[in-house]
Amino acid sequence: MDSSNQAPKNRRASMRRPAKSGARATCTKGSMGLGANLALKVVDLSEEGVRLLVKALLEKGQEVEVTLTGPGLSRPLKVLAQVMWSTPAAEGNYWVGARFQKRLTYGELADIWR
Repeated sequence: MDSSNQAPKNRRASMRRPAKSGARATCTKGSMGLGANLALKVVDLSEEGVRLLVKALLEKGQEVEVTLTGPGLSRPLKVLAQVMWSTPAAEGNYWVGARFQKRLTYGELADIWR
């Protein structure tokens, strides 16, 4: 993995797993789900958080709404999250790590990873 695709030092309590090819996300600023979708790609996720490639800067501490979809989910899964870090990526995009306000269940993760 090249250095532009690496997250800051791993301090998370739960291990993230790479997202399956069918996993998708939307990410909007704030808790209302309004505004443009900033997410370009789900990189990895765990029950506690997600790493996304986004097309605009999100500041540390900013609240976002993330909607996850995957082949095993019968409907989209909406979660509120707080941006924990953000670092520049190629082409004016950003890598973002966000912690969910409410942990995902193992069943929800299994459905996304399916």
